[in-house]
Amino acid sequence: MKVCVIGSGVFGIAAVRALEAALPDGSLHWFSEDTEAGGLWSTSSSRSRVYDALYLNTSREPSSFTGTSLDAAPGVHFVHHSRYAAYLHEIASRCTVTERRWGCRVGAVSVRPEGGWLVSFTASDGSAREAVFDAVVDATGHSGEPRRPDVPTAARTDYALLHSADHRDAAAHRGQRVLVVGNGASAVDIACDLVGTASEVGISIRTPKWYLPKMLLGRPVDHAPDGWWRHTPVLGRLASGAVESAVRRILGSYRVYGLDDPTSPLAASTPVLSDHFLAHLAHGRLTRYRGVAELGETAVRFNDGSTDKFDTVITATGYRDSSPHLPPAVREVLDRGLLGLALDVPGFPSLYLMNRFRCGDAAVRCAEIQARAVARALRAPRPRPVPRTAVPDAVPSRITARTLEKVYEAYR
Repeated sequence: MKVCVIGSGVFGIAAVRALEAALPDGSLHWFSEDTEAGGLWSTSSSRSRVYDALYLNTSREPSSFTGTSLDAAPGVHFVHHSRYAAYLHEIASRCTVTERRWGCRVGAVSVRPEGGWLVSFTASDGSAREAVFDAVVDATGHSGEPRRPDVPTAARTDYALLHSADHRDAAAHRGQRVLVVGNGASAVDIACDLVGTASEVGISIRTPKWYLPKMLLGRPVDHAPDGWWRHTPVLGRLASGAVESAVRRILGSYRVYGLDDPTSPLAASTPVLSDHFLAHLAHGRLTRYRGVAELGETAVRFNDGSTDKFDTVITATGYRDSSPHLPPAVREVLDRGLLGLALDVPGFPSLYLMNRFRCGDAAVRCAEIQARAVARALRAPRPRPVPRTAVPDAVPSRITARTLEKVYEAYR
C-alpha cells in the first residue's frame, strides 16, 4: 500500500510512527510545506504559533511520544518551546519512510475515477508535480487561519489590532496600554508575559473558566492517576467530584480575583493552567474587563457598556480550519463543523483527517490515539459507519484521550 502523510507537526509525526509499525511492507511518503519538523512549535514554520516566553502547558511525560523521553534538568516539568521543537525534530529524524518531500506545498488532493488519490504539489525546486497514492492522511490540523472576534470591528483603528499569532515578544509593547481579548491558554499566557513590560495590561473575559496552577500538591496537574477507578463510572464521578472540591478549597472562589466562578464541572472542562494569572490579578498587575462588544475606531466597548482606549489590542480568539488542498465537499464538512471526531468523510474512502479539534489533554496523547486508529483502518480497509459518539452533537465539551479511545473503537 502506498500512503501519503501530509504535515510534520505532532500529529504528522504520530501518523508516520504508527504507519511505520502497522504497514512494515508499505510505501510511506511524507509531505510537508516546512523544511523542519514541529509544525506550530517550529519557528521556521509558516504556521508557527510560538513566542519568546512560551512554555508547554503540559508536562514532559504526557507530552512525549510512547517509548521516548523529553529530557530536561532534574525538577523541570514544563519545558521551553525551543526545547520541545528540538525534541520533535529529533523524533521525526528517527522515522524511516520511503520518501520525504519536505519544503513542498500540496496544492490539491483529488479522487481518481479508477480509485486512489492524486496529490498535486509544488516541489522544493518550484516545479509542479503529481503522485498517486492508495491512501492519504492529512495531519495539517485545524489551526490554519486566525479567527477574529465575532463583534463589530471598525475598518480602521487608531490602535494596533493584532492576533495572538502575531505576538512574538513583550518588548514590542513596552510602555503601552495593551488589551488581550480571550480566555484560553494563549490569552492568559500572553497577558502574563506583557506584565512588567507594558505600562498597563487588561484581559477581556467573556466566559468563566477554571484556572489552575501548573503544579498542585507537588505534582504537575496533568499527572492524573490512571488507576482502576477511572474505568468504573460511579467511582470515576465520585473521584472527579472530590478533586473539584479539593481545588475549590485550595484556590477559593474566583470572585476574590474579580472573576466569575465557572459553571461547568472541572471534569467536563479544559482548565487554563498558569502559575501567574491569579497572582497578577490579586496584585493589580492585570485588569479584568468584560467581553468585547465592539472594536471601535478609537476605543473598545465592552458588554457592560464601558469603553476604554488602548495602544494595542491582541485578540487570542483561536483559529479556523484552512485546508484549500482538500476536495471541496470535504472542505465544506470541515467549514460547517460537521466532522466531529470522525477520521473520515463518507464517500471519500482512504482519506483520513487528523487534528481537527482541540485536544483537552496533551496533544501527543490525542495524536497517538488518532494515528493508531488510522493505522488499524488502513491495515484492514472496509466501509464503516461514522461512530455515533463522533458526530458533532455527541462530542463532549472536553475531548480527552480517554474519550478518543472509546470513539475510535469503530476503527478496528
